[in-house]
Amino acid sequence: MNVLTWEEFQNNYSQEQLAATVGVFDGLHYGHQVLIETVKQQSPALRSCVITFRENPKKILHPSSYQGSLLTLEQKLSGFQNMGIEYCVMIDFSNNFAKLTGREFLAALYIANVRFLAVGVNFQFGHNLDTNATRVEKLSEEIGLRSCIVKNIMYHSHAISSSRIRHAVLEGRLGEAAEMLGRPYQILARRERYAIAEKSEYFLPEDDLLIPPEGQYEAFIKDNDMVQETKVNVVHNHLALMRLRMQSEKIRLAFVDKAVQEKEKIVWL
Repeated sequence: MNVLTWEEFQNNYSQEQLAATVGVFDGLHYGHQVLIETVKQQSPALRSCVITFRENPKKILHPSSYQGSLLTLEQKLSGFQNMGIEYCVMIDFSNNFAKLTGREFLAALYIANVRFLAVGVNFQFGHNLDTNATRVEKLSEEIGLRSCIVKNIMYHSHAISSSRIRHAVLEGRLGEAAEMLGRPYQILARRERYAIAEKSEYFLPEDDLLIPPEGQYEAFIKDNDMVQETKVNVVHNHLALMRLRMQSEKIRLAFVDKAVQEKEKIVWL
């Protein structure tokens, strides 16, 4: 997968015509997966492309209400690559970028060789969110860009969304989160300390990843290429692993129901 900056993308780095989708893609849940598959279906005539942000714009625009993320950037890029995306455009969101109108943004996509754009039905972007999915269709037609509005994927009669999954994780409803994500909720964590008396290792989630409420959870741990079953205690925003000595400084942890989830079938991000 080729990862481009917004500047490289605008300079027509790819030299190929692209089918693209745009968004934060926090969680890469079922709704996001359908968008990406819609883009991939335009192959081989068009190369698949995801346009996303290095950091969630909400973290910059509304820091007081920002709750955290479901994926690190590393996990997100891994997910795109696993899904067969050929180009990923990484936007460093800024106040200047936020001033682009919807029309200006779509025109920039066309100039950069995007010829097909898929967005969700609740999609909004542009300065002061001036462009919704319906307006994308109208503006795209004027610019000469084919567009497709993808319907919501429903779960228990409500649309799957990143915000809904965040609430589920923060409330400890990890089974629901897994069903909306299409895989167990995973955390990338880095070793912080080892408590000899407790025979516990303490790990801190990477970046601003969300963790469930304090308590004990069933989990699989991926340490290098080895996967182990364990129980993890969430204590003061840390992950405490009892009687396990990890080989690496960074681990992947999947919160699971072992009765229904086999460790060999987990898609790790």
